[in-house]
Amino acid sequence: MSRILVTGINSPLGQAVGRKLQAEAHSVVGTVRSLKINLLGLPADELIPLDLENKNSFNNIVGGFDGFVHVAAASSGTPEDLMNITGLGTLHLVNRAVSLGVKRVIHVSGMDAYGKISTPTVSESTKPDYQNPYGVAKWAAESYVAGASRLIEGISIRSPAIAGPGHVRHFLARTLQKMLSGDQLIEASNKDFYFNNIIHEDILSDFIFKLLCQTKIPELQALVVGSNEPMRLEEVISYLAKATNFKGEISWVDGFVSPFNIDFSASAVCGYKAITVMETLELWMRELGLLRS
Repeated sequence: MSRILVTGINSPLGQAVGRKLQAEAHSVVGTVRSLKINLLGLPADELIPLDLENKNSFNNIVGGFDGFVHVAAASSGTPEDLMNITGLGTLHLVNRAVSLGVKRVIHVSGMDAYGKISTPTVSESTKPDYQNPYGVAKWAAESYVAGASRLIEGISIRSPAIAGPGHVRHFLARTLQKMLSGDQLIEASNKDFYFNNIIHEDILSDFIFKLLCQTKIPELQALVVGSNEPMRLEEVISYLAKATNFKGEISWVDGFVSPFNIDFSASAVCGYKAITVMETLELWMRELGLLRS
């Protein structure tokens, strides 16, 4: 049995990772910002407090570990907050891994690390173009993991929108919530774009587990992931409307952001097993009770 640290174990993805590791008979040490929150049902064998803004709190991570999975990050706040929590918090975690002799760190980043994306297809070789503090903090976090390559084996995963019951921030999740709330008008854009910028939390957790267990991970700063068999966005939105029995109007407007899809062929070489966009949507809807088996 391996002992694995999972930061942000109370987040939707942290819980999915914890469940996967426990299902594979590994011992999970989960971190939460405070032990005073509701911790009932979290998939961890141990829980420890960790405040990414407090360098001293990393001393709470003690004992032997076979790997770290870093999920915790800030999604909003001032530029200083974002850098302190997401950027420097990752640096402190990497330093703690080095001090404890941990050799494998898997960091969950996001497509925001690219900044403004102006190309129709994104891969590991796409050059970042920074435009906002959130993306800069994500890039900094990745760089701290990659910068310790002489001392640890670390890699980041640039995740697209994550499908799952607890994920609410990306545009499809927001659109779904509007449909469930009975909004009369929903605006969307780029209806003819073939979309694969989504992954289910269980598929991402499976890949994280594979990277933890591989003999060697690729010497890249980050890998990208997505879904197979892209679908037109109009078809995706129509599917959600049907699943939710949405009766309002969907208005297709000009987009202010260029859409993109994802070339995850490098991740496939590393063992990533994608499912299709439709399978991702069906799995998501089934978990929400909107699609019967």
